[in-house]
Amino acid sequence: MRALIFALTLVACSGGHDSRPSTAPEPSRAPIALTYLGVAGWQLDAGPTTILVDPYFSRPDLDGPVVPDPAAIAAHAPGRADAIVIGHSHVDHVLDAPAVAAATGAQLIGSESTARLARASGLPDSKIVAVHGRERIAGDGWSVQVVPSLHSKIGEQHLGGEIAAEPQLPMRFADYAEGGTFAYLVEVAGRRVLFLGTANFIESEVAGLRPDIAVIATGLREKVDDYTCRLMRALGQPPLVYTNHFDDWQAPPVDEPADDDLQAFVAEVKRCAPATRVVIPRHFERMEVP
Repeated sequence: MRALIFALTLVACSGGHDSRPSTAPEPSRAPIALTYLGVAGWQLDAGPTTILVDPYFSRPDLDGPVVPDPAAIAAHAPGRADAIVIGHSHVDHVLDAPAVAAATGAQLIGSESTARLARASGLPDSKIVAVHGRERIAGDGWSVQVVPSLHSKIGEQHLGGEIAAEPQLPMRFADYAEGGTFAYLVEVAGRRVLFLGTANFIESEVAGLRPDIAVIATGLREKVDDYTCRLMRALGQPPLVYTNHFDDWQAPPVDEPADDDLQAFVAEVKRCAPATRVVIPRHFERMEVP
């Protein structure tokens, strides 16, 4: 396995991302592939690099103690990965992440709540990167920018809070507190791919990011004022958008014709960013981006 070199740098001390023009030459573009893993989960492949976002395969019964499903993880996790980034520490984003990190050798990147869960799961500290927002994490041929964000508006229940300092596993559903929310801008193979794993955002944090590809959560966006158009404007109308976090996160993944809400999202994007192409992914289907 290639050696990984990690560097954490605060982009700014007082808000916003680094908008200064880079003096480095633009990297040449190379093909990448995106695979939708269900819920807010994604796999990004670029040559030898694999980045996972919120990998969640188990979809367990939530009525009692919640545990990962080793068979589901083995069926869908890649053989290796460079990094796993976690948007927040609700069960449908973080439950499987420590086991996937252990199986793939990946560094696990997320909030302190995510780091606490990873330690309790037995993942060594050398494989855990706790972030607070606006860090840039560099690996071999790739980087991740941590973008402060907001959770979708689903009411006060089960929002906010932190996972306990020394969580006792297995935990119950309600113990998986949000722990803070992040979006992630992944730069690899000359591409800039933004992952927004829940339908809300901080406009000042995403303005100017200018991703080539934006992976955008759609569920409950109607609770955020002018969500789609404000986001498209802030991002500079990215050429390609994939829908995200739209399936039933408690049920087995099933591909069905796009429902009315997804079709409405596509229409919103077309109205606000006519040149943007929107793709509704199918579960576990590898999508090549030349």
